[in-house]
Amino acid sequence: MSELPRTLDETLDQCRQALAAALAGGKTRAQIDIKVPGLDVLVLVPGLAPVLGESGWAAAFADPGAAALARRRLGAVGYELRGLSELKLRGGERSAVLAVEPSAIEVETVELIAARTEGRPFILLNSRLQEAGVVGIGLAGRQLRDRFLSTFEMAYAVQPFEGGSLYRAYPGPWQLWRETREGDYTKVGEFETRPLGEDIDRALYPKKGEALLDGLRRFLRALGR
Repeated sequence: MSELPRTLDETLDQCRQALAAALAGGKTRAQIDIKVPGLDVLVLVPGLAPVLGESGWAAAFADPGAAALARRRLGAVGYELRGLSELKLRGGERSAVLAVEPSAIEVETVELIAARTEGRPFILLNSRLQEAGVVGIGLAGRQLRDRFLSTFEMAYAVQPFEGGSLYRAYPGPWQLWRETREGDYTKVGEFETRPLGEDIDRALYPKKGEALLDGLRRFLRALGR
């Protein structure tokens, strides 16, 4: 699983393999981020059923309305499709919980359900728990990351952005791919931890710093004439 996926089928296949490997490795808290523009998250939920099982687990959505829509669209399935608030109130022990696109507004509910699911798989799918507009970019955001999100292993991630894409499939390293032309990518770097803005810039544009330095030197020489 070292290649950036080209199709949805490849993405789901890689995701299942990575999640299965993470769970087999004892990572009961796992995260999946497939942040592809226009992707319907309801395609991903049944796509993970071969790993989580055909019954006994629950997909928990941000609100009951989203869960009701999922039930209409997915039809009869062996696992539960519930809102996070519904899941919090309903009794019973589930073999696993998949939290689908939870936002920072639901963070307390998500933490509570995760605590109840301790020792069994609890998976965040396309989480929005760190949205700056809700959590903030200061102390609150750091506390959320340190207290809760840091307990999760990123099992699988595909996150395209302008000019490239981030990729990770457990247990492999994070990878950065540069878009060389539309739909074609070249791997430009690997990282043990998730690369941040400066890491991404240096890997994507290794000559950018040199060009800036050369420009500064030419400017200084011109001043000295």
